[in-house]
Amino acid sequence: MCKAMVLVFVVDSSNAAQFPLAKKHLHELLETDLYLPLVVLANKQDNQGACSITTLHEALSLEEVGDQRKLFLIGTHVRKGDTEVNSAVQDARDLIIQIVQDGR
Repeated sequence: MCKAMVLVFVVDSSNAAQFPLAKKHLHELLETDLYLPLVVLANKQDNQGACSITTLHEALSLEEVGDQRKLFLIGTHVRKGDTEVNSAVQDARDLIIQIVQDGR
């Protein structure tokens, strides 16, 4: 049996209508492991109308994920056809690698 070392959850931060569904699915996933680190990627931060990190934190009720869990919320954007990875995505990648290495 394989055990997850981190949960990476990507949310379209420019589509607030889907936040309630995203919240439901996220909290269902989190019920399975109370200590699993969580990295939420607020994608499409470059889109006009994208919500702030604070708004997304509230919309997903991240304050309810537990005091024992490591939680990271990172604003990102990835465009189709981009040849370079932006710094936020690189930071997210590095963070995930570090969490996995620390969990070994």
